[in-house]
Amino acid sequence: MHPAELAILLHRALEVRLARLQELLGAHHWPDDMEQLHQVRVAARRLGAVLDLVDPEAYPGHKGQRRALKALVDTLGLPRELDVHADYLRTHHLDVRTPTQAAVIEHLLEQVDRARAKARRVMAKELDRLHLPDLRRLLEVPALRNPFQSTSLQEAAWSCLEARAHVALGDLAALAAQEDPSALHKARIRIKKLRYGVEALESAFAEPPEPVLKELRALQTTLGEHHDLATLETLLWEAEAELRVRDRATLCGGVLDLLGDVAENRCAVFERFSALARSQTPSAFARAVRPALGLPPLDGSLA
Repeated sequence: MHPAELAILLHRALEVRLARLQELLGAHHWPDDMEQLHQVRVAARRLGAVLDLVDPEAYPGHKGQRRALKALVDTLGLPRELDVHADYLRTHHLDVRTPTQAAVIEHLLEQVDRARAKARRVMAKELDRLHLPDLRRLLEVPALRNPFQSTSLQEAAWSCLEARAHVALGDLAALAAQEDPSALHKARIRIKKLRYGVEALESAFAEPPEPVLKELRALQTTLGEHHDLATLETLLWEAEAELRVRDRATLCGGVLDLLGDVAENRCAVFERFSALARSQTPSAFARAVRPALGLPPLDGSLA
């Protein structure tokens, strides 16, 4: 059970993030707009990050609400991913050097656009079935049993962040040593949750934690770029295999050229991540966050 001061801080963070999600969900035709869909997904993740910080037993229906938010995020995942692929291909189309390259990208865009249309039809059906529970119930006054504890708000906030820092940053050195797209994508999700946790607890800080948030954002953005390129690379290999079976040698060659560019960009992004990861460890996080909270440094126990 959190001390009362931290429970109130988190409840206020819950109010702000819930209001933002409700505002976005209330917009007309938001699933049809690429940017609005993305913003709904981000808002749901931010709200979920606060739900991960609160005491579940203090909030009626916490488990069901958390599960529904995750289902919403998952439902929007594939449409968002295909939107990113289409945007990348359109941008690349502006820089083509030959008519053949333009034709290849236009062919790929047709495939991606068909997949996007299908993904949105599936998404619409899933959203109809999802029936998000009444999210306003999250704002019901929670049951704070035995709320008074002999710990400060800052120590309680650090307790929330310490374990998350271990999970998010503890294996970055190993991830930077050998490229593994799946593992890197999971790391990005953990880093995002840590960043959202810091943002939710910002009121507990004696000094604004912007330097910490800036570093976490840089890691998250870099890993996001890597994931987008890695998934696009997979899509292009699938397209190349299909064209090869159909004996479309010219299109195959064009796809392979584009694959070379995508792979080169992915490798460059991975190198950028590796450089960023060297300084991002749980102990470095503690050295930055504890003074910002107004707490003394640790004795080295956070390795």
